[in-house]
Amino acid sequence: MSDDLKNLIKNVGILIVVLILAYFSANQVGNLYVYFFPQGASEGSLFSTPKSAENFLLGIPLAYIFFLTLLFTAFGGSRKYWWLGILLIPAAAFEVYFDLEHIYFPVLLGLAGWVLGYLIARFVPALK
Repeated sequence: MSDDLKNLIKNVGILIVVLILAYFSANQVGNLYVYFFPQGASEGSLFSTPKSAENFLLGIPLAYIFFLTLLFTAFGGSRKYWWLGILLIPAAAFEVYFDLEHIYFPVLLGLAGWVLGYLIARFVPALK
């Protein structure tokens, strides 16, 4: 098997792990977002959904951004930043369209993921 194919399989595997982690941590990340940016006491919530569903929907792209930058920085092979840039486009479009006012929050999550991923890659080279 060629190195390019191995790298492709590894990066697709990282993407699958990111999607699973984002799904299972979306509610907690959504709760964190609502803690920092209270939505107000309105009659009902976003799209007339329960608050737990709203937190889940708010948390999915934020958790995706964090885990994508973390795992691709730590474990991505060659061209990891190309993959990272391409895979962040949908999340960035979602954030710009729905929450441009707080765009700095997903940017900070992405930077935190990048720093943690860089530290993991730098100080634990055996995991690469």
